[in-house]
Amino acid sequence: MPPSGTFTVTVHPFKSPTPHACAYEVGPANAQNALVFIGGLGDGPHTVPYPRAIAKRLEAEAELSYSVFEFRLTSSFSGFGFARLANDVADISALVKYLRSIGKQRVVLIGHSTGSQDCMEYTSPSHDAAPVEGYILQAPVSDRGAVSMEIGVSKLDESLKIAKELIDSGRGYERMVPEHLPPSFLTIPISAWRWYALGATDGEDNYFDPNLPDDVVAPFWKRVNKPILILHSGNDEFVPASVDKDALVRRWKALCQPGIASEFSGAVPGAGHRAEEPEAEDLLVNTVVKFLHSIK
Repeated sequence: MPPSGTFTVTVHPFKSPTPHACAYEVGPANAQNALVFIGGLGDGPHTVPYPRAIAKRLEAEAELSYSVFEFRLTSSFSGFGFARLANDVADISALVKYLRSIGKQRVVLIGHSTGSQDCMEYTSPSHDAAPVEGYILQAPVSDRGAVSMEIGVSKLDESLKIAKELIDSGRGYERMVPEHLPPSFLTIPISAWRWYALGATDGEDNYFDPNLPDDVVAPFWKRVNKPILILHSGNDEFVPASVDKDALVRRWKALCQPGIASEFSGAVPGAGHRAEEPEAEDLLVNTVVKFLHSIK
């Protein structure tokens, strides 16, 4: 289980596209390396428990010399409704540059849910983002698939048609009318552009849709040029039960350049989306630590 109650962080103000940016470090301040956690839709610093469990375990792995960083992105909390992956990449890159400036030797990104999409977007040469030493994708789910489970494909596609009409008329940054959104999004202001990015087959967030053919997704995986650990959640509530997650991870691994995808990749048995189950969290933490040991 993650540490409960209060916990201590070291606050690092840094220059970023997001005003008043701060990163929050858990672990030894003199650690040589940094593990940067990137949350999913609606997340912000410390909303997901397992990064603190990883930090606690890393204290016992002194030879690795890692501390864990969390920070607020433009898209954190309800900000995702009008932000985009490119905004997140700019924020992450700014933090990586700051970490290098204070002497961190290795920087590894760990994305949860939409944070995994951020990691994939980070690898696009178009952003010229600050280099890192590795990536971890935890719960890399398709938002299109998750929303389809909630309201059905036909209703989702109806809402996307409305979003596309707004985009094509130059009104993509207008807020979607709540009645066109699923119940889970009713309290979040969200633009037509962002809704299309999340839910459309060709939306820019749609990296992990199991229905996308290899010729569409292969370029995403081929451009990853640093070690990557792919950890699906075995019992992820946002993935249809019909999806064989282990087979999906094997497929993605095969699309990577040789030697890039970690042998430790796979589905974490018994894990829900956030891997909060004690046994699943322990397995997740152990696998992350093994992966960090493998990065040279």
